Amino acid sequence: MFTTPDYFPLLTRQFHRETQWNENNLYSTFCRTSQSLLDFPVPLGVSVSTGRGVSNSLHSQFVFSMIPSRASSIGYLATSRPLLVISPETITAVEEMQPAAMADVSAKKSKKTRKRKTEAQNKETLLTGFLPSEPKSSEQSSGLAERPLDFATARQQAIDSRDARNLLQSIRAGTWKYNWDLCASQPASNPQTYTGDYMISAQMYPSVSSVTGTWITRRSQFSELQMSGVSRAGMHSDLQLVVQHTVNKPKWSRELTFGTLGALLGARGLYNFGDIPMLNRATQMFYRGTDTEARQVLLNKVHGRLAVGGEVYFGAQDSSAGISLGARYRHDLPLFSEVTCVVNPIMGHVSVAWAQALRPRLCCAARYEFNLFSITSDLAMGVEWQLDDNSIVKARWSDSQGLKCLVDARMNNMVFSMGLTFNKDYKAERAADVARLIKSFGLQFQWFI
Repeated sequence: MFTTPDYFPLLTRQFHRETQWNENNLYSTFCRTSQSLLDFPVPLGVSVSTGRGVSNSLHSQFVFSMIPSRASSIGYLATSRPLLVISPETITAVEEMQPAAMADVSAKKSKKTRKRKTEAQNKETLLTGFLPSEPKSSEQSSGLAERPLDFATARQQAIDSRDARNLLQSIRAGTWKYNWDLCASQPASNPQTYTGDYMISAQMYPSVSSVTGTWITRRSQFSELQMSGVSRAGMHSDLQLVVQHTVNKPKWSRELTFGTLGALLGARGLYNFGDIPMLNRATQMFYRGTDTEARQVLLNKVHGRLAVGGEVYFGAQDSSAGISLGARYRHDLPLFSEVTCVVNPIMGHVSVAWAQALRPRLCCAARYEFNLFSITSDLAMGVEWQLDDNSIVKARWSDSQGLKCLVDARMNNMVFSMGLTFNKDYKAERAADVARLIKSFGLQFQWFI
């Protein structure tokens, strides 16, 4: 399709968060953290999109591309539960994760905080800004001053990094922060089942006579059924469907897939080593426990997680097959870090990726790929820097694709994106050749009503 709207993927992630579905415990998202930093899309041409919540459970989206060709799409999404609405329980949980305000907070900052609190009480949604926290009393502030500076700073950075409720962080830029959701927000002592919860979305593209749709339903607390398809009209009309059943448990996960294109059959699996309940409790203690408990978690160093997984698929129509194996180690205390390695024995392909949060607003990644049969390799490096609450800069360079940059800026309920892709083999011989430096340029405007 001519563009990839960001509003519906945001709602899909929010649906999984609302139903306590861990998207990161799947082999299909094994390398999503590094991919969000190294393989992010950039706008092409000029496009405008609007996303609107018709009601708490019904949303619509309209996309119009003006350059390089005129095209449009319209879509609707319905869910069984409200999305993007902050409940009192959510506000309480977020406030518990916020650290106490420092004793020397200025009067101007306190005034802004109280203003945000008033806006939140007026049914402020996730699409309108941050969740504010109430100012702490002088006794709480004085107690905070007695903490060791290094520990207080580390915990502050970790909590700030996990706060991905800003509009800018919730869409395309800052995706790696959504991958950093290692412990379920629902307490283990009060489990819930989400059997029957569903999400249905459909997108129509009149210019290419196509319709895409997705249906997701929760069959139980640990299982989900997803069906997606593409229908094309015209002389060569066809219908392609993909059905996937997933079992996602804290210790392991399994995905079974069938696709009509090529009669594809596939299976994926992932297994987590270690005591998962203990790791979840340690993470909960760090973010919501006392200072003594949080400090003890760091000293015990029990926050590392090792996972291994694999994939096998077979195409019955063309008698093709494939297999891949992977290992991942990640930890989140006090700052996020992840290393992944994926091997495809049949193709001889090896990929090693590393992602690291250097600061709460700065994350970098690197990936090295090598093919044993063709003796070819590729090195990619990327960085994401959130300049402030309203702007994010991303850059990525690789041997094979060169340099590409993305700038996202928020203005009220609008997100403005500008993308640049530079020619990989550019060599300036005269001043007129500067025009060939830029391979592609794109602008995207997104309004959320």
